[in-house]
Amino acid sequence: MTASLNPYISQFGEEFDAEKSSQYRMTIQYALGGLSYALLDTETHTLVALECFQSTLLADSDDLFRTLERALESKGLKNKAFQSVKGLVDNRICTLVPKPLFNEADQAKYLDFTFQVPEDYAIASEPLVAEPSINVFAQSKALQDRMLAKWKDVKFAHSSTVFINSALESDTETGVFVHVRNRDFDMVIKKEGKLFFFNNFKFNTKEDFAYFLMFAMEQNGFSGHDIPVTFSGLIRPASEIVDLCGRYVKDIRFVADPHVLKVSKALDEVPFQYYQIHYQALK
Repeated sequence: MTASLNPYISQFGEEFDAEKSSQYRMTIQYALGGLSYALLDTETHTLVALECFQSTLLADSDDLFRTLERALESKGLKNKAFQSVKGLVDNRICTLVPKPLFNEADQAKYLDFTFQVPEDYAIASEPLVAEPSINVFAQSKALQDRMLAKWKDVKFAHSSTVFINSALESDTETGVFVHVRNRDFDMVIKKEGKLFFFNNFKFNTKEDFAYFLMFAMEQNGFSGHDIPVTFSGLIRPASEIVDLCGRYVKDIRFVADPHVLKVSKALDEVPFQYYQIHYQALK
């Protein structure tokens, strides 16, 4: 990548101070094609910054890491120490394994059932908070190594783990939760407070999206008249996808700020669903 990219969201509150980085926790959410990062001031429990990039130029690990470094450098943060750093892998390569069946030595085999995992990818796993399941996932080893070289204590998680946990923590006992990316979405069905279904779907059109959503609901014994559907991620209420889904779903909602953390006024114009994963990972 020969040029710096401009962020499509760049919000830094008046509270932000690069010299206070040692009291900041940072989350970095990334996949080929996009990345974002957020900063939480642990002294005030305030989300003070959010910056997001999306481009076809972010085509490999080097592009992603260079963009991240340039973004941090522009805010005086490139060589600063943080209280903690968490990398949130945001690709589709993940699968849930029931805890009684999980064997760490077989992690790669679980993914091989569904995905063609690149040879240069590292495999990891993490437990869900409220369910006896393990989320097995993969990410670029080159990017993982570069992040570890820069922040030796960086921790890695998968964004789907954060999403599933947040759905299970919600007050909705039975419902559908959908987290939208650029061309795919994660879907959770929660039944009587328990995880009932999880999957990821690729889509190209709004018709694809509505078809996969309704098909998965019907296959699991629900219809659009039975339970609410809660959206999060890169989607707004005034979108063609929501308009089409609204023809089949009676109760469409958008994820709301649970007010566990304070949020800088600088983020007032950013829809909460855009940065929900960061918020949940930082709280």
